[in-house]
Order: sequence, then structure tokens, then C-alpha cells
Amino acid sequence: MDAEWESELLAHPILYVPWIHGRGTFAVGEHLGRLVASKAGRRPVVVAPTQAAVASRKNLAAQNIVTERSGFVPDNAVVIAWCPTRKLMQKLNVAKGSTVVLVEAPSRSLEAWAKLIGAYNVFTHEVMAAALTEASTKALQGIVWEGYNGWHDEIAETLTLAHLRELDEAEDYDREIVLQYAEMEGRFPSIHRLKRLLDRFEKEVAPAADSLAS
Repeated sequence: MDAEWESELLAHPILYVPWIHGRGTFAVGEHLGRLVASKAGRRPVVVAPTQAAVASRKNLAAQNIVTERSGFVPDNAVVIAWCPTRKLMQKLNVAKGSTVVLVEAPSRSLEAWAKLIGAYNVFTHEVMAAALTEASTKALQGIVWEGYNGWHDEIAETLTLAHLRELDEAEDYDREIVLQYAEMEGRFPSIHRLKRLLDRFEKEVAPAADSLAS
């Protein structure tokens, strides 16, 4: 790693290491985590689904490990998020002022999270963004607001579907962006209800899309 790229990496608080077959992403992620922690003069906090998930990585296994079932991420920490699950991401989202190296698992893309948080992609050398308009951002906020009580009634469902149509009309509908945004805003416990609404919405818009294409 040359000094110029190292300096560029250290300028960003959130580093995203996406899974790319053949790129040695796990080795890259571990190296970056150690580099960031060393430059900050602090031991990293490792966020992983279980202790066993990092057992084969001696350096990571020797650190303070936060799992789905135990521990928490303190503020202003250097965090190595190792193949986190959706549930585990809730602990990561509450960390304030932390520097995060997120290492993606091959089984689940975290691209939506990276876009919403403005993470730096270490392979493309770009700051990611969801590129949402003000109106689309308000639509996402509306979806989250309607889920304050878990999207549990007909009114909440109707208004949520209306917001989803607004996103679709603006060509900003992205299922993963909607789900990740809702989870980041604290709606994780009832996210299964939102998923059902998204399924319903996608079935509704699919025939319209097919008719336009024909």
C-alpha cells in the first residue's frame, strides 16, 4: 500500500470493503482495520455475528468482540465490522463518532448501507452515495414515520404504499435502500412487516412496467 493511498483511506471515517471474488477482500479488510487502529493509537473493537466468526483470524480474535448476543460498540471507537448480519448492524448504527472498516460477507451485500452512510469504497476509490432527491428523501422519511408503530394498520399501509409510489415515479425506488434506511432509523424489530409491504408494492408495479415495455 503506497503512502498516497494510505493517506486517502485515513481521510474517511467509514471504509467499505465489498465482497469481490478473487480480490482477497478478507485479507484487505483485516489489514485496513489494523492500519486504522494503529494510526489512531487504539485497539479496535471487532463486531462479528459470533466469536467463532473470527476464530481463525488471530489478530481479530484477540480484540474486544461485540456479537449479536453480547457487548456494545462504544462511541469514538475504531470498529472492524466483520461480515455483520442485519441484526448486528443495529449495534453498529448506534456508534457515534466511530471510525468503521466494514468487511462484507459474500452472502449479503451491504451496498445500500454504504450508499446511505456515505462510505468510501476501498476498491473503486469513491465516496458512495444514494443520490436521492429531496422529495425522495422525504418519501423515505414518510415510510419510516408510518412505521413508528410497526406498519400495523390499514392507514399506515396505505400511506406507506403512497410513499413507495412517489419513489417509483421519481425512479428512486430501491428495495434495499428502503429496508436499510428503515433499519437505520430504528425500525428493525418490525422490518418483516415492511418487507411484506414491499412485496405487495412490487407485485402492483410489475404489471404496469410490463405493459410499458410491450
